[in-house]
Amino acid sequence: MFWSLCGASGYCFKFDLYCGKDPEHTARDDLLLGSKVVLNMLDCIEIPKNHCVYFDNFFTSRDLLIHLRNLGFRTTGSVRENRVGDRSLLSSNELKNTVRGNYDYQFDRYGDVLFVRWHDNRCITIGTNFDKVEPLGAATRYSRQASKKTQVQQPAILKTYNAYMGGVDHHDWLVGKYATVIRGKKWYWVLFTHILEMALVNAWLFYRLVHQKNALDLLDFRRAVTVTYLKLDTGRPNIGRPMKYLTSQLRMIPDFRFDGIGHMVDKRSMKKDV
Repeated sequence: MFWSLCGASGYCFKFDLYCGKDPEHTARDDLLLGSKVVLNMLDCIEIPKNHCVYFDNFFTSRDLLIHLRNLGFRTTGSVRENRVGDRSLLSSNELKNTVRGNYDYQFDRYGDVLFVRWHDNRCITIGTNFDKVEPLGAATRYSRQASKKTQVQQPAILKTYNAYMGGVDHHDWLVGKYATVIRGKKWYWVLFTHILEMALVNAWLFYRLVHQKNALDLLDFRRAVTVTYLKLDTGRPNIGRPMKYLTSQLRMIPDFRFDGIGHMVDKRSMKKDV
């Protein structure tokens, strides 16, 4: 399992392979696994106030929102109903009986965090330490009663959450579009190829940011990278043992062969030094 820190575009800034309990972070044993993952991912950020962080309900809790606010991070995340503390929000069953688009909210003055529960296709609860409810926006939803699309009111916190949440899912989707499959008995090959795919997707996102409208799509970009690496060493035989008549120059890739520096193999005597 990979934990990833991604931007809204899908660019992966940091990832970590989950290997069970980490003995290096014993000071965080009192936190939930999701909270520890978020804090470990955010350790690399030097100026917290310059970033807004969004995550789903596996990670979010009231204590985490308060702790991140104390560190200077602006954070928002969907919350499970049993993690909102003693906030007296309308239950999901009560909110479902109201008009679609209705909402309820409570502000925790002790922790400076806000919880909002909104009636959409299902009831969703959002927690934040910096965002707000108003101004109310509008979301387009299909109404079965009217048999057409209608507008329902939507709190501002839901609009920003939907706009910036999903970077990890987008990155995983890009990685899985043309994933390389290697059949082998070694379990770590899956991790190795997955990391290569993540690096390739990151390279394509950065390349598209530079070239914008003139950029290749992901498939053509992968082909260009593959062809480039296939042409690096054309002097080596494809099958069989390396032939003795090949010189060291033919075995060198063009970047080294023509750089004007004598990259030659030093001849040594057959005798070993005693």
